[in-house]
Amino acid sequence: MEQIISRLEPLLTKERVRRMKSVLATRSDHVAFVFERMVDPHNLSAALRSMDAMSFQDAHLIEPAERIGLSRGISIGAERWLSLYDHSDSAECLAELRAAGYRIYASRVKEGQGIRLQEIDFSRRTALVFGNEHAGVSPEVVAQADEAFHIGMRGFSESLNLSVAAAISAYHARETLERLAEQEQDPARYLLSEERRQAIYVEWLRQSVKKADQIIAELQGRGEEGGAA
Repeated sequence: MEQIISRLEPLLTKERVRRMKSVLATRSDHVAFVFERMVDPHNLSAALRSMDAMSFQDAHLIEPAERIGLSRGISIGAERWLSLYDHSDSAECLAELRAAGYRIYASRVKEGQGIRLQEIDFSRRTALVFGNEHAGVSPEVVAQADEAFHIGMRGFSESLNLSVAAAISAYHARETLERLAEQEQDPARYLLSEERRQAIYVEWLRQSVKKADQIIAELQGRGEEGGAA
């Protein structure tokens, strides 16, 4: 990977490189966001934009509607910087997350359905599941989740738009992780591992440099990367 970085990095402006490294230094996969059976590209795009703004890396899509696509005007290209994973069913997705050490929380609409967002123990790897904009999280996911959670509301409205709920959750999770890291005096505690950070940086460079795939293929052809990309 070092060879790829050293070859691609000089092809970008110093400011662009500085910006990517600055964002990458804050990136976290400690909290993953899961979106089940999404049908509205505007909501999904806005949710991904909020994830990126709070510097969370991983989004899992369970059975998204065929050709859901994304609204570029809303996402502002945020999806380029995220790791998106498609899953054909909820059981496979949740099993994968659980095997990776995540505790799974299914979002619920109304007060009293599960614990409050503020009660989630974010010191543990956490996956937050948000359901279809109309039907909410499916009964199957609720049954398989470790726990349910809701966002407390004080007005007449009893529910929040999917993208708003994801934004609030992302903001609260980020604030909580930063507070925990400060308390533990370990700034890197909830950030990406060095190995994952490097892999994501290579992918960002690949997306940012024209003909990057051709350059990488040439490096691999000469044996300079040993097939790593």
